Amino acid sequence: MRTCLTESGSFVSIPDSTGDDFAQGFYRVRGYRRNTRVLKEGGRTNRMMRAILVALLLLTVGVAASTPSRRTTPAPAVLTGSASPGAFFDYVLVIVMENHNICDLLASCGGTATYLSDLAGSYGVATKEMYCHVNPSLPNYLCLTSGSDFGCTADPGPNSTTCTKTAWGATNIVDRLEADGLTWKGYMEDMPSSCYATDSGNYVVHHNPFMYYSDIASDATRCARDVPAGPSIGSDATLLADLGSASTASNFMWLTPNKCNDMHSCSIHQGDTYMSGLVPKILDSTLFKTTRAALFVTYDEGYDQPVYTVWAGSLAKTGYLSSFGYDHFSFLSTVEANWNLASLTPNDRDAPNMAEFFMGQRSRGDSTPPTAPFPLGIVLGIAIPVAAVAIVAFLLLRRRKGTKGSPAKPGPSEPGSAKSPTRGDEGADEDEWEL
Repeated sequence: MRTCLTESGSFVSIPDSTGDDFAQGFYRVRGYRRNTRVLKEGGRTNRMMRAILVALLLLTVGVAASTPSRRTTPAPAVLTGSASPGAFFDYVLVIVMENHNICDLLASCGGTATYLSDLAGSYGVATKEMYCHVNPSLPNYLCLTSGSDFGCTADPGPNSTTCTKTAWGATNIVDRLEADGLTWKGYMEDMPSSCYATDSGNYVVHHNPFMYYSDIASDATRCARDVPAGPSIGSDATLLADLGSASTASNFMWLTPNKCNDMHSCSIHQGDTYMSGLVPKILDSTLFKTTRAALFVTYDEGYDQPVYTVWAGSLAKTGYLSSFGYDHFSFLSTVEANWNLASLTPNDRDAPNMAEFFMGQRSRGDSTPPTAPFPLGIVLGIAIPVAAVAIVAFLLLRRRKGTKGSPAKPGPSEPGSAKSPTRGDEGADEDEWEL
């Protein structure tokens, strides 16, 4: 038996034998009441409703399947100790890579960096991080460490030009950290010795921002904290050893890979392979497994497109994507907010911090996946032929209009002088086309 609500408002019982020619007038599903009305004419309306419901169900399933999945955020790691507690982390390691837009790397928008794509998918990726809005490298390294590019538009050596002389006396992040009792250390791949202020092999000084501040480069104690990343070419053994204990690690750590490993002079594949070997060792280190440590990976500059930027580690959200607008000043703002440090410039003071990438922090609500810019080569490859065809068509149209002008008046002819047109005269009044 089926029960339905009639149009008069009373309930009646209907035998099941009514079949497909009847659907209950009203029924309730989880508090929603739906009117299917009485069906007539062999159940055609019922079949139509079924088809519509099936189509809606398939559409819903399709939309759900096409929505990117997000990993469940795990519980925070059990902490065995911390130093100088911060709002988001107690230790941070920064790795700065070189010279690529985000979609050069992310497979989801056409990139070819397999490992870095996986890292971004596993943790938190910022898809609208617009570096320091300047090129080339040096001004971006200065932005990350002092909140200003000082007007630099090239990569000069320390204290050698107007812009670097200005930077030479500037307050920097090391000043803020030490004033608050926090420790720091810079690790430079292939650097011959501590505080090395000129280029050597695959070490370039303009990728070592600490050498651009007088109160670091001219201070022996501070210089002792700007060290080679390892004892040999391409080695990061010194860094990894320091990550073996909270007592040897610093609150703020910085790694500059050599200019091959950072993709400056070598391929994306080379840099991606390098990171696939290094980052798992970092995340599996004692420091990252037992304390509140965070890894920040970014690129110094892009080319009018956002750069790859990821927060990773046990404190970072997993499977998280934000398309909120950030830049390198936002990194400084995050460090300052974490340890309640004073801002260095209005740039970092006014920049939004990146707290949303850490567990327990509110999202900014923007999560649009990145899309690759339409390649200029394809644009030109389409535009040039189209323009050429349009020009030819325009010229032909003008020529055709010209041949349709008023014909010359025929001269006087004598009676009987008319003659049939010869074969060559046929079609003389038709348009003549000549390409």
